[in-house]
Amino acid sequence: MSRSRIIHFFTGIRSEYDIFAPVIDAVSATPGLDAGVIVTGAHLCEEYGMSVRQIEADDRRIVARIDSLLKSDGLGGRVKGAALQLSGLTDLFARERPDFLAVMGDREETITGATAAVYHNIPVIHLGGGDHAADGNVDNLIRHAVTKLSHLHMAASRRSAQRILDLGEAPWRVHVTGGSGIDRLVRTPALSRAEVMAGLQADWGDTPYLLLIFHPTITDFTQARANMDMVLSCLEKVGLPVLVMFPNSDPGNRAVIEAIKDFVVRYPLARTYPYLSRELFVNAMRHAHAMVGNSSAGILEAPTLKLPTVNIGPRQTGREHGDNVLFVDYDAEAIIAAVQTCVGDAAFRARVAAGANPYGDGDAGAKIARVIAEVEMGPRLMNKEITF
Repeated sequence: MSRSRIIHFFTGIRSEYDIFAPVIDAVSATPGLDAGVIVTGAHLCEEYGMSVRQIEADDRRIVARIDSLLKSDGLGGRVKGAALQLSGLTDLFARERPDFLAVMGDREETITGATAAVYHNIPVIHLGGGDHAADGNVDNLIRHAVTKLSHLHMAASRRSAQRILDLGEAPWRVHVTGGSGIDRLVRTPALSRAEVMAGLQADWGDTPYLLLIFHPTITDFTQARANMDMVLSCLEKVGLPVLVMFPNSDPGNRAVIEAIKDFVVRYPLARTYPYLSRELFVNAMRHAHAMVGNSSAGILEAPTLKLPTVNIGPRQTGREHGDNVLFVDYDAEAIIAAVQTCVGDAAFRARVAAGANPYGDGDAGAKIARVIAEVEMGPRLMNKEITF
């Protein structure tokens, strides 16, 4: 009897794990496959909600915990953190070697995971490759670099799959699976508005509320505080309750967090959290009237929940998206007008309600697990022939 194929999933932030979670479930439920999770980055930091607790609550097999997040708000901290991840993965693969390493998207753990794996002759599974934004952010460079390091590609859309092919990857390696984050949405049990308010400890009644997720970017991280202050000032003028999530751990995040803390003090209709449980966060999205900021959740997942989204600034611009997204610059009047359209324009809200999600319909996990179970191991998988 052949042994199970072992797949390790490498994750460093809450949103990344939530995208992985349905795939881990599907892998764990597939005969002949076994899943483990390697935890790093913000998952292990109390300041960002210690989201490893969610991974533990889901009863995952945590293979290793690699501390890599430095107390830095500059460019160097992220690079040094990547070095710690490479070191930790090297030690881990000496002890426990998986048959595959799965990485997702475009963060530092994506490229450190792929790099460590290929140097250990471990095939790499990349989720979310082929996507692209015209925002100049380093994420795009990392995403496409990891495509060239990876052996199997799980593309979230046909357009992304075509871009992977255009990069010279063999067609048999490229699979259109949809985005696995959508699996999470459709399978999370629904809570009532009252249950969500109780979970958030918010007394907003039936008043429409906004969900704000704003991340700093490397291209303008020195302006992170000013950009966040502008966004928060606009929402204060709109006058609706605001649920504010903490940003990711990219450079400029501490300035954004300080702006959030000041906002909550002066604006009584605001609540902020470094982390929410999956059930509460998904249902907060379900009941929100609009999402504001620059999170990929507004692009990838909000269309499934028919959630209007205002994307502010360059991050995510040019990215494949549904009819739910309005893109605006850092311009106060434009931000306020877009939020008001999302909340009060019946025609726009009807368009959002009728729109489809270009990233799939919620069955990505099973598709990905099937590919992993059926792919032939050996030289053909490992020896990449790049076409030009």
